[in-house]
Amino acid sequence: MELVWPLNFLPLALTLALSIVALGLGHYFLLARNKTLSSEARLPRQLLLLVLTISAVLTAIVVSPLPESTRNQVLGLIGVLLSGVIVLSSAPFVTNFMATVMLRVTLPFDVGDFIRVGDFFGKVSGRGLFDTEIQTENRELIALPNATFINQGVTVMRSSGVIISASVSLGYDHAAAEVEALLLQAAAEAGLDDPFVHLLSLGDFSVQYRVAGLLADVDRNLTARSELNKKILYVLHGAGVEIASPTITRHITQDADTRILPPEPALQAVVESPDAEDIVFDKAREISQLEASRAELKAQLETIKADRGSAGLAADLKQQLKLLEQNIKALGEGK
Repeated sequence: MELVWPLNFLPLALTLALSIVALGLGHYFLLARNKTLSSEARLPRQLLLLVLTISAVLTAIVVSPLPESTRNQVLGLIGVLLSGVIVLSSAPFVTNFMATVMLRVTLPFDVGDFIRVGDFFGKVSGRGLFDTEIQTENRELIALPNATFINQGVTVMRSSGVIISASVSLGYDHAAAEVEALLLQAAAEAGLDDPFVHLLSLGDFSVQYRVAGLLADVDRNLTARSELNKKILYVLHGAGVEIASPTITRHITQDADTRILPPEPALQAVVESPDAEDIVFDKAREISQLEASRAELKAQLETIKADRGSAGLAADLKQQLKLLEQNIKALGEGK
């Protein structure tokens, strides 16, 4: 067996040294010095470092003083391992990583959007490398694996507006035209635009109505749904329209003209309460506001880049942007 002279290890040693230096510098300039970057901005940098690492390993094997047959076997083994990773992409780790790449390309939703996936509904408060965090109606923070959004359909509430609706069943003793007018009044008082009423079904004992309207401020969707239900109660009861299950039969001791309605003072009592969204979606709302401010600052920096006389303003904006990104990172890590 031939002895391999130390000189033959020189190309391998130089390759390893250069690879370590290159990867160290790449990690510093791409990630370490940019700790405040969002997960979306860090993802391509992390992918670049992964590609550089694999390239460095392959280069080290090629220049190593191994016999050609051994080198080919090692390269073949690495090829089999990489192929195995791709074939076994159904494994959770790889699946979520591939789902992350797909979500970054298709961009079905962004931070601050209201989404529904499976049994979960909430506002997106963060997007990570392997999961997406949403804040639910109970103010809980739920981390959903990104593969969830690939395996199940995701419903995204449009930022331009959403339809808010409520259904109510009333007896046949109320004229449809009268009910429609009252429901349209309730929708208008609830702050909905372009309200409309649909007659859903003619049951054996009741008529089912659905009133709906456009809510422009989607951040108020929880409050708007509650407000619409309250206005329906106030308006119908105020007009003397009974809202009770039609299967409730009149008892022998009950007069046929008796109506199940609250007393008059109760109809006039309105309790003011804070919007639920201010409490429920606090983290998601703050992050979306900070993201919007960051985008605005970046746009301002792009605008003044060509103006050499605005160097001081640019430096000030960069400092504001740095502080803003630090706040975003701190808020994203907070629970």
